[in-house]
Amino acid sequence: MLVDNAIVMSESIMVMMREGKVRMEAAVDSARELRFPLLIASLTTAAAFLPFFLAESDAGEYTGLIFTVVTITLLCSWVLSLTMIPLFCVRFLRLKKQRRRDPFETPFYRAYRGLILTMLRNRAATVVATLLVFFLALSGFRFVPNIFFPSSDRPLLTADLRLPTGTRIERTQEVVERIQQFAFGELGTGPEEGEGVVSGVAFVGEGAPRYVLPYAPPPPSPELAYMMLNTTTREIVDQLIPRLERFAFENFPDLTATFAPPPLGPPVEAPVQIRLSGRNVDLLFAYADEVKAKLADIEGTRNILDNWGRRSKKIMVNVSQPRARRAGVSSRDIAVSLQTVLSGFETTEYREGNEVIPVVLRSVAADREDLGKIESLNVYAQATGQSVPLKQVADLEVVWQPAVVFRRGRLRTVTVESDVAPGVTAFDVIGQIEPWLEDFSRDWPLGYQWELGGEVEASGESQASIAAKLPLAFLIIILLLVGQFNSIRRPAIVLMTIPLGLIGVVAGLILLRSYFGFMTLLGVVSLAGIVINNAIVLLDRIRIEQEENNRGPQAAIVEAAQRRLRPILLTTATTIGGLIPLYLGGGPMWEPMAIAIMFGLLFATMLTLGVVPVMYSALFGVNFRKYSHTG
Repeated sequence: MLVDNAIVMSESIMVMMREGKVRMEAAVDSARELRFPLLIASLTTAAAFLPFFLAESDAGEYTGLIFTVVTITLLCSWVLSLTMIPLFCVRFLRLKKQRRRDPFETPFYRAYRGLILTMLRNRAATVVATLLVFFLALSGFRFVPNIFFPSSDRPLLTADLRLPTGTRIERTQEVVERIQQFAFGELGTGPEEGEGVVSGVAFVGEGAPRYVLPYAPPPPSPELAYMMLNTTTREIVDQLIPRLERFAFENFPDLTATFAPPPLGPPVEAPVQIRLSGRNVDLLFAYADEVKAKLADIEGTRNILDNWGRRSKKIMVNVSQPRARRAGVSSRDIAVSLQTVLSGFETTEYREGNEVIPVVLRSVAADREDLGKIESLNVYAQATGQSVPLKQVADLEVVWQPAVVFRRGRLRTVTVESDVAPGVTAFDVIGQIEPWLEDFSRDWPLGYQWELGGEVEASGESQASIAAKLPLAFLIIILLLVGQFNSIRRPAIVLMTIPLGLIGVVAGLILLRSYFGFMTLLGVVSLAGIVINNAIVLLDRIRIEQEENNRGPQAAIVEAAQRRLRPILLTTATTIGGLIPLYLGGGPMWEPMAIAIMFGLLFATMLTLGVVPVMYSALFGVNFRKYSHTG
């Protein structure tokens, strides 16, 4: 994109010199002719990136700086095209005057002129054919996988380990050490097996530091652990994940382990998430079990669980208020006594230098873990100063209850989560289970509801944040075009060329087996700005041919198309060439964006060179039925 303005300027100078103008005059005339069209083209391209800069989402944080870089680069390119490029052309360009009267009397230009005249004489057929190809391309979107952000292509494997709530940190440490021994022993590199785990690190009781932006460490807790394993290649990661999952499942049934490569996009807890909200916990979990069973029937799902985790064993203290009143004991007395024995009660503080150390009074571990001793606990009545056994005023009951309770919108909410197997996307899974959820939820009582989370929600929020800012960018582009052409019909022609790029986008994604994600959306939006440039340059040349060269409408359209053919093709070729390294070495994150721009620009350029003149002739009533080109 940096060289687009320079190509258009140098090509214009070269054409004028071949027509007989001296170098200085050709440079000055070209700069005067193109200064505003190139500025408007640069600003419209920059405006196309503006929604990503203004997007109020995590995805906008990832891609917002592209707008700044593109804007500064294109404005610098415009300044250089008006100053240094004419100077270099005057100093170094040496061309002889064209011997032929018409420089476009070559086989290449004659073939293009014949094609465009055929399209101009059959405007209706041209428009219908273009629309058919466009809608055919849109229907091809169903063959393109939908992935919000791909996994990293680094040879790195992460493990998110979670034991039941309340697990001692010593137990977590033991589980991590066993998994590390398996990873370094059975899966490590050796003299016979060249690929596997090279090294690793583990964090027990907490997550890792935020080593990349997509990773959001959870709050510290004794039952949590996080592992990072370096491997020899990225390809081996997908082969190690099933073996690690099988080892963890067979040896630690109470462990919830998620092995995956690190993500590249905004943090998403799980690819597939279904949130169920309501008031009754038992009914809520009955629905959650149904959802889990349905997810298990869908091919490609794995590690299906809910965020409440396994139920933990708890002691319910059912206080008998009549007995407690007779003994002179309040519920607060019972709570303070139990806290002192089980959790500990801070009695005072000890100061040592500038440190304050709390002094906690708590019973020994043997008394806290024995139900019989807890029942015989003496409850101190603050009102009377006497103590009574806990068994005298309350009944103890061992129950299984959720270890944690999550709420969303003040309603108890259970989130059913699932990972996906390689080759399966979260959108594939949601596409199968969403119709079932709609049927399943029709008989739910009032106050119970479900909603989607995971990648589907994150993708929707990111696209919504971009869509919210698109009208502003669209308005800026329209104002720039109206200011440039002082017309409504010409900007309408320019805007109608934007969707043509989608034809090439779909074709490229299907041909190269890529996917549509947020970065592909970035490529589509940026493609719109690039396509607008070609239309601006072409329409402005038609105006010049009519107003300054006194050509008729038919001759002006054909002459402008011929004059802008080579610079448009050259700018397209340079843009595609500049994106080839990004496609080859940009990894899974940047590859679809490069494909979208390359193929979209290729198809849009070919269609623009024919469709823009056709749309111009249709909107301005230029008839080519009896027109014959005379050179």
